[in-house]
Amino acid sequence: MADESIHIEIKGIEKLMAALNRFPQKIQSYMGQAGHEAANRVILPTEGLKKYPPETAANQPPSPFYIRGKGTQTKSRNYFNSENLGKQWYEQRSGMDMRIGNRASYARYVHGEEQAKAMTMKGKKWKQLFKTAKEKVGDIKKVYDAWVAKAIRDLGL
Repeated sequence: MADESIHIEIKGIEKLMAALNRFPQKIQSYMGQAGHEAANRVILPTEGLKKYPPETAANQPPSPFYIRGKGTQTKSRNYFNSENLGKQWYEQRSGMDMRIGNRASYARYVHGEEQAKAMTMKGKKWKQLFKTAKEKVGDIKKVYDAWVAKAIRDLGL
């Protein structure tokens, strides 16, 4: 199984880790805010993740075609099988860790390592979450560096 984590080395983290026993909740709060900002300002706004890529012929007649937010449309009816992929993103914090994911049952075929080939063919530009995060590690690191610096200043370390 491939390693599905991203490791980021952060400047100043040593001071913060030394203070962890004195200010554990505050430091976890700062790192949680860093994770939230990295997810919502750096990773998820990427077109092809939370922001849908432009529609293609698959979203237009003739039947069957897919209407975003509704589902598969045939000549006689709509199946209303959309789970609103773009609205299903979540964050899960645990201590200093942050996970982001999508609750839609088909998300792994759109944004995961099991991405269906159809999601990248014929002008479709759906992004894989993990690959996007890896591409943006530099920007994610800047967010964490800024939050570590803020924690160091605010806690007087």
